[in-house]
Amino acid sequence: MARAPAWLAQRRKYENGGSAQARAGGEANAECRYRDNGLLRYWFRAVERFAPWVNRVFFVTCGQKPEWLDESNPKLRLVNHADYIPAGYLPTFHSNTIELNFHRIPDLSERFVLFNDDMFLLRPVAPDFFFRRGLPVIPCDLGMPRWLGCSNISRIVLNNSGILKWSLDVERLVRKNIFKFADVRALGFARAAKNILSFAVNRVVIQGTFGHLPLSHLKSTFEEIWKAQPGVMERTSANRFRTDDCVNHWLASSWNMVSGRFCPANEKRRGEFLLLDEK
Repeated sequence: MARAPAWLAQRRKYENGGSAQARAGGEANAECRYRDNGLLRYWFRAVERFAPWVNRVFFVTCGQKPEWLDESNPKLRLVNHADYIPAGYLPTFHSNTIELNFHRIPDLSERFVLFNDDMFLLRPVAPDFFFRRGLPVIPCDLGMPRWLGCSNISRIVLNNSGILKWSLDVERLVRKNIFKFADVRALGFARAAKNILSFAVNRVVIQGTFGHLPLSHLKSTFEEIWKAQPGVMERTSANRFRTDDCVNHWLASSWNMVSGRFCPANEKRRGEFLLLDEK
């Protein structure tokens, strides 16, 4: 894909200008986050082969587009950041800003699946892999109370948990939908037991972790979160780089879980996360 030299120059301008945000995110803003590994074409081929039932693909970039991309494909919609992200948040080099504003994309369906460019389908999947009875299928794994570490994503998990606690009646809602968190058939005995134990210990603090896998979302949930917590969402979106005080789209999945708007699944049965420097 084209390297978009103007966009990269703009990123370096903000970084070299002494951006405290870029420094605060540390590794989360490393150069590798902005590198083209030449694998994107395989994402499109995989969806074409393994999920031909997909209605539309929204390809979101800052204006970049691969030379090999067939723009005439009726399923494809090219989306520029400026097409949906409020001007006050641009330019952005922050994936959470890009994702947390997806509900603003014109014509985006109520039910959609969020893929990053390093997530690939490797075998056929049916629509009910992502949605059942109109509800998102979500890996249901409640974290145990523990120190999550100092990484950017660990801090974001804690931030998401805090927002859930202050926004929803977590204990009442989870009790109401406890059968989903304890669904042995969907989760397996070990995961279901872990969820129950985690809830018994944590009560009002839900640490939802979903792995680096595609996630099914409801557009209305993003709208609901923006309405309930505008300050948090605006602060995250206004940051041009990742920082430790942000939230991410996992908040929407946790929000749906707590609200009972989901069908449970075991993350281990849905995919595998591989680090290129380890495999």
